[in-house]
Amino acid sequence: KVEQVSVKEFVKDERTHKIAGTISLLICVLLFAAFSSYLFTWRQDQDKVFKGASVLLPSTPVKTDNLLGNLGAYISHQFFYNGFGFASFLFCSIFFVVGINAMTGKRVFSIWRNVRYLITGLVFFSTALAFVFSKSEFPWGGAFGDMSSNWLTRFLGSLGAAAVII
Repeated sequence: KVEQVSVKEFVKDERTHKIAGTISLLICVLLFAAFSSYLFTWRQDQDKVFKGASVLLPSTPVKTDNLLGNLGAYISHQFFYNGFGFASFLFCSIFFVVGINAMTGKRVFSIWRNVRYLITGLVFFSTALAFVFSKSEFPWGGAFGDMSSNWLTRFLGSLGAAAVII
């Protein structure tokens, strides 16, 4: 006889919280490793990840230098180049906070406060880094930072954009 478990019981089960917390912490560590590796290997991997998600297919003979291989190079490229640049490291913090809270079963960190910091930090640091390092080859601010920095510069001029960022 197979025992039936309702969804409500499954969600309230302590083991489910611990598994979800462990997965969240693992994602945090993997993102941090991939992002950290990207800082050093982006130049070697960039031509490979520009080909798109085909780099993730097992039949592809492409080899990247990222610590997490092709998946790490592709994910890092998406977060850094097409996303928020160096500010993408803030995503690690939200996975850490959710993971710790789920594993302990207590509210060690406020998730909503950290989400507010994440959103504010992504917008500010991405824009500021793109503005400061606008001539750099490395995507310090990512696509979002470049877009918002360029908009600020066109709207307020270089001096006005610097004043708003400061």
